[in-house]
Amino acid sequence: LVGKAILPANAAMENTQSIFKAGASISDEVAEQRLQEGRKSAQYLLDHYDEICEGGGDNVRRYLGTVGTTSGLYGISKVMKTLSTRADDIVEYTETAQEVEKTIQQADGSAYMAIFVTTSTSYTPPAKYFGDAKVEIKRLVTALDQLAALIDLKY
Repeated sequence: LVGKAILPANAAMENTQSIFKAGASISDEVAEQRLQEGRKSAQYLLDHYDEICEGGGDNVRRYLGTVGTTSGLYGISKVMKTLSTRADDIVEYTETAQEVEKTIQQADGSAYMAIFVTTSTSYTPPAKYFGDAKVEIKRLVTALDQLAALIDLKY
């Protein structure tokens, strides 16, 4: 993309995806670090959203952890499952974890739509889908903060 700023997908963190081995668990300490990195990735995405969108929908999806392995949100489901044992209220924790996953899925879907809308018969501009994704990313940050509070984790 000539003239478009594409920020590196790992601008918010370095690639540490090697901690996720098939069938292996992760420690509480590693899970805490990953949740903190996930929160950083989500906040970075929100703070630099317009610049990141210039790189296209897949660039947004990289920060969400749904494309590639460099985002702190990559593997967030496993992280949340590991930390669930620390929650005093498992129902509230589970519902909040589901909200985290749902907001990521919704933002991912909107960013994905922004990729293809310009070549489809739809007259919806990509900005509409990027706007929808941003709403979900704001909800994601809130849900991550709520999740951390449920397990007494400070950022």
